[in-house]
Amino acid sequence: MDFSELGFYLKARQVTQAINAELNTWPKTMQAQEIARQVFRAATSVGANIAEGHGRHIEQEYIHFLIIAQGSANEVDHWLHAALDCKIGNQKNIIQILALNIETRKMLAATISSLRSQSSKAIHETPVPYSPIPINDDGNEPGQDIK
Repeated sequence: MDFSELGFYLKARQVTQAINAELNTWPKTMQAQEIARQVFRAATSVGANIAEGHGRHIEQEYIHFLIIAQGSANEVDHWLHAALDCKIGNQKNIIQILALNIETRKMLAATISSLRSQSSKAIHETPVPYSPIPINDDGNEPGQDIK
């Protein structure tokens, strides 16, 4: 499956699209523009990390990128709450975007948990019996001819 078909990637894109539409209505104040830059950067980072991680062929690297995407989704929440706190933008729209972003975060968390679970089940270390070979003071094994 291609990353562009993943549910949490599609949800992350919905969040980015909704944020973009909301930001286009914001005033040009210093506070609004700073929050706008930060929230847009964080939102686009979610999808970008999902895409980059999916291109990795090592499961642990994929999980790592999903965790980064999850962190960016958390950051989106922070900046949207900052907008609410500063009374910037359409409060109703921002609350709807927060709800979409929560869905993204939950989907990422479930996927990370599932991948970690599968990964731990796939690791089956079989203990190998170890019996050291005795070494004499001269550095040779007992019974070994010195040449």
